[in-house]
Amino acid sequence: MNPKMLLTAVAFVHRRQLQHRRHCLVAKQQNSVVLRRAMTSSSDDVDDIDKAGRFFEMEQRNWEKGFDAYDKGFGRPLTRQTISTLLSDGGFPPSTNISEERPFKLLDVATGPGFVLSGAIDAAMKINRSEENHRCSNYQFIGLDITQNFLNMAKRRIDAQLQHYQQQKEEENVHFNIDFVVGSAESLPFDDESFDSIVCNFGILHFFHPDAFLRESFRVLRPGGRVCFSAWAPPDRTEGFRITLESIAAVGNPNVEGLPEGPNFFDFGDSNQAMKVLKDVGFEETKSVELSEMQWTSINNGSELYDVMLQGTSRTREVLLGQTQDESRAIVSLMAQKYATVTNSGKRYLAMPAVITSGRKPE
Repeated sequence: MNPKMLLTAVAFVHRRQLQHRRHCLVAKQQNSVVLRRAMTSSSDDVDDIDKAGRFFEMEQRNWEKGFDAYDKGFGRPLTRQTISTLLSDGGFPPSTNISEERPFKLLDVATGPGFVLSGAIDAAMKINRSEENHRCSNYQFIGLDITQNFLNMAKRRIDAQLQHYQQQKEEENVHFNIDFVVGSAESLPFDDESFDSIVCNFGILHFFHPDAFLRESFRVLRPGGRVCFSAWAPPDRTEGFRITLESIAAVGNPNVEGLPEGPNFFDFGDSNQAMKVLKDVGFEETKSVELSEMQWTSINNGSELYDVMLQGTSRTREVLLGQTQDESRAIVSLMAQKYATVTNSGKRYLAMPAVITSGRKPE
């Protein structure tokens, strides 16, 4: 095997050991932080901590179960459409030469199935093929997620991709060091000023305190580094969500008992609000763009839409699971009708635009 190929057997075993220790450490840290805050905080703070804990448990539980359905229903046909813009606005590939003394470090938060890291590898290899004087040939990528199942999926995807490049003998001038870490976006387990770029593809929708993620990103970014995240546009423009939410409101129960409280799912679909949050944290050169041409090409009827929402989401899954049998049947039926109306009986795909927002940490 080429000595520059990073995922050797020894490195793999070492990485899995690190993952296990980090997973245990994250759990211990979360428990100790909750206990310490509960002992020293006001009743309102304790209530917020309890809500955050319940929300985190819901997200972790559903993604441990729904990782494969998300990969097939959302990831492959839909969320991959944001990656080139996400990486570019996040400062990758680097536009200037990077010192060979240190690698260019990119962190993918809520890495999920690993599509963003895969896109970063392809982008780096494209530069390697097209330029004689490479801007950077040494990369360190880290994928972070709260669920081990997603990380295992991402690792398999990256392994296969790197093996392909190895077989093509295209990786000889580029060195990748890739790691996968179990951890929380709201308390990043990394040193200050340790990354050049941080990206997050639709993960910010699943954080109880998204502003905490942005503050943590500011902390671990090097001066001049960039952060970039994607979010769904509001449901008046994302037809898949509109059909689902309108159907639940019309014939089901949108106020399911026991559903953990959480932030508005579409907060960061508002460009002005998203940029304001970045500026409040301290980022400059903020910008936000909407990818209005995105389409959900794998959904062919309302029943398929219902199944993906039930199996490959978190909060929406909880709402759908909380319906009675009669309500569920009525929701499925109405979603089928609405899908047919919106798509002219399947003659076009569902529109699913996303908003991508980015900012730069001052030098």
